[in-house]
Amino acid sequence: MIFRTRLLAICLLLSFSSAGSAATVSAVKGQKVLINLDGDTTEVGDEFYLINPETQKRTAIIRIKQVKPGKALGDILRGKAVSGSTLQAKAPSSMSADVPASSESSGSTSGNNAGYLRVLKDSWGITGGYLMSTMDADITYRDPGFGTMLKTSASMSGSGFGVGGFYDYVLNSSLVGRGFAAIEQFNVTGSASSAGCQNSTNCDAKINYLSLYGLLKWYPLQDKYRIWVGGGMGYLLALSKSSTALNESQISTNQVFTLGGGVDVQMSRKNYVPISLEYNMFPPSDTVKASMISIKAGWAWNL
Repeated sequence: MIFRTRLLAICLLLSFSSAGSAATVSAVKGQKVLINLDGDTTEVGDEFYLINPETQKRTAIIRIKQVKPGKALGDILRGKAVSGSTLQAKAPSSMSADVPASSESSGSTSGNNAGYLRVLKDSWGITGGYLMSTMDADITYRDPGFGTMLKTSASMSGSGFGVGGFYDYVLNSSLVGRGFAAIEQFNVTGSASSAGCQNSTNCDAKINYLSLYGLLKWYPLQDKYRIWVGGGMGYLLALSKSSTALNESQISTNQVFTLGGGVDVQMSRKNYVPISLEYNMFPPSDTVKASMISIKAGWAWNL
């Protein structure tokens, strides 16, 4: 009986000491909470439920924004926070935690660079791309012999390259807004049924664009391989141009509608490899229809 009493006392002592070291909210200011870690550890980007100490019910979801020795600052994503609330990690499917590196790679990573993230963070990166372009053009030209206006058509295709940089801004736990700027080549060549391309049947359009894109990306899967789908628009400003199929007014600037998808291959908590496949459609006119498919890959840094 005495042994059982002592064992119960030890268990109660351990449980109270463990509860006493749990992280708690020490202050609430607007949509931010100040957290006393009490020996617990966390990382920027981690998400937690707040538990009301009186009702023991979840009252809010927070995301860690800054971490200092013994303290942390968090943003309230949903709900209402009160002082004294305790923190509870979200479910494993959405926890903002490290996943340990595999045994094969653990020897080459350490500290904060080990594993990968299960939460989206603001990031930036650089990419290179291979671009495949097509264009169908109706061409009006003057017959050199009789001076009459004639019409012909040309189907053209070709490839080029692009290089640029992007910034990803996290909107919520699964949506990201991307701003992307690049130098891109739109190169197509083809043939017409008659000599309508400056007295030749050989037609082309060679344009170097300064391209600015805005995309909204949705991440349905956030693991080591983070898959996304999305869409947006782009504004293309011609830096240099030459064409036997088009006139000057048709090549100055263009807008495109973009659909795409990709995967972010996480190399560590700090870096990932962005890979994407994107389809850009130029708004069709009465005389020209064009599109561009780009395959991009690069290197990115989490902030």
